[in-house]
Order: sequence, then structure tokens, then C-alpha cells
Amino acid sequence: MKSSPRPGERPEDLQLRFQILSAEYSALVQRLGSTSAVSAARTNLYFVFLSATGVALALISNASHFTREFEIFALAILLLNLLGGLMAMARMLHAHGQTVLYIQSLNRIRHFFTELDADIKPYLTLPVHDDEAGVVESASRQPSLWAMTVLPAASMATLVALVNTFLVGAIAATVYLVLGGSATMALVNAGVAFVIASIVIWGWLFLQLHRIRRRLVIQFPPNH
Repeated sequence: MKSSPRPGERPEDLQLRFQILSAEYSALVQRLGSTSAVSAARTNLYFVFLSATGVALALISNASHFTREFEIFALAILLLNLLGGLMAMARMLHAHGQTVLYIQSLNRIRHFFTELDADIKPYLTLPVHDDEAGVVESASRQPSLWAMTVLPAASMATLVALVNTFLVGAIAATVYLVLGGSATMALVNAGVAFVIASIVIWGWLFLQLHRIRRRLVIQFPPNH
């Protein structure tokens, strides 16, 4: 069953609209792929830097025998890694917001295609609705906040958030050792710092994801 022109609308208008939205669809697919590729590249770069600094600390520790100077140097490296991790998280959350926008727009254009010809709907694999379930391709009408993390940029942000919490624990332990504390109490401080960092960092992460959910403008819900 193909859509017929509205009163006062020529068939040429539908054809022109189809061509315009087809071009927009192609541009959105390219932007979505570019955003995902850049997010993956940033994540890889961050973990390469993290691995390199870890290897460097291991080599220097063998040569210095864990002197006070090494502890101060390790503290500076850990702080640098944490700063890089927080910046990477912020970039990935921004990329996630862009990803949601592009996926919503693609779903709306596919919805337009089904309005032109309703018979093609059973053959479409991707969603045709721009609600949250359509964005994350969830079978549930009301997906949880955690469902947002299945999208690439948000998934990478959660991984970096986990690394950041361990970095905070390592920084707390190193600070305690620099101040002359024992190794046992340094581990205790690391555990406490890890718990606090988990609450703060993961809380900030899910707060940003929640804000992205609230900004969703739904024009074509499932019952449309």
C-alpha cells in the first residue's frame, strides 16, 4: 500500500522529498560512522598511553628500588593518567550525545519511508521509531538507563570510568606512601578512595547519560 499525495500535493513533491531525505540519510550514516571511529581511536590512544606509562613505571621501579623519588614520579604519572581519563570520558559522552541524535534522525527517515510505502516495513531490520527503545534497539518500550551504555561511545565511557576509579585508588595509596605511611594502611586508603571514586565518577557518568535521555525529542513513537 503506497502513500498517495496529500490534497494539493503533487507526486513530484513526494519524489523530491524522497531524494532530499535519501541524501540526508547517507550523510547521517557517514557522520555516525565517523563519530564511532573517532571515539574508538580516542579510546585506543588513551589505553596505549596508559599501557606505556605502566611499562615505564615498572622499568623505573626496578632501577630505583621504590625510592621516595620514584613514588613522587609515579604519583605525577598517575595524576596525568587520571586527567587524561576524565577528559576522555567527557569527549566520549559528547560523542554519545551526537550518536543518539544521528540514530534518532535515521529512524525518523526510515519512518518516512514506511509512510511512502507501508509494505516495506516487514523487510526493515532497523527501528522506524525515534523513541529511546528505537535508539538503543531495545525490545522493551521503556529501556533502563543502563541500556544507553550499549551504544559504542557510552560503552567506551563506562570502560574508561572503571579505569579511572582504579587510578584514584592507586593515587590515594601512593600519596600515603609518599607521606611516610605503611604499605598496609596504603592499601586501606586505596580501597576507601576506590569506593568514593566509584560513587563520584559513576554518578557523574550516569547523570550525563540521564541528561541525554531527557533531551530526546520523540516525534514518531511506536503508536504513531
